[in-house]
Amino acid sequence: MPVKAKKATIAKKAKKAKKAKTLAVKKTAKKSAAKKSRAKKTVKKHKEGKRKPAKESLKRAANKRATKKPAEKTAWKVSPENSQSVVEIDIWKKEDLTIEFLKVYRSGWIIVDQIPDLSGYNPDQGVDIFEEFEFDEHELHDASEETSIFPNELPAEERERLLTVSEEELADEGWTLESVTRFSGPLLVEQV
Repeated sequence: MPVKAKKATIAKKAKKAKKAKTLAVKKTAKKSAAKKSRAKKTVKKHKEGKRKPAKESLKRAANKRATKKPAEKTAWKVSPENSQSVVEIDIWKKEDLTIEFLKVYRSGWIIVDQIPDLSGYNPDQGVDIFEEFEFDEHELHDASEETSIFPNELPAEERERLLTVSEEELADEGWTLESVTRFSGPLLVEQV
């Protein structure tokens, strides 16, 4: 075989060997790619893919959602307009006897979550706040006057004794308590 032919045959064999080696590397790469998890492939595709910029209207909507403040809760403060228009009444009852302990406060207020309907409110009668309103917060300020009302059937000595007895002792003696807190006169309703 001439030398030129030998060189050509060797070159062909080298080329085939190089091609076989390249194919082997590609097969190995395909096998290792097949072993990658689906998630990695998906991430890779997303990284390689082209993304379109978001439309301006979508950007504005996303910004509105992100910057939107939570809805503020509205509350209303109800209080008597005049001083000393808050009365707390403790009514003690035993059989057919009733004793009332009245405490007048300089002022007070309640916080309600809806504007109250005062269309049927009579300022002269006032309103029992625990019966008419649902509220979580209230406050009474500066008790200025206390009065006790006893039935005429009770002798003076018994009245004096009952004034010195604690609420617990009254309950032990069979008296039951009912409490009422009343606002009277014109009422102020303010948003807080």
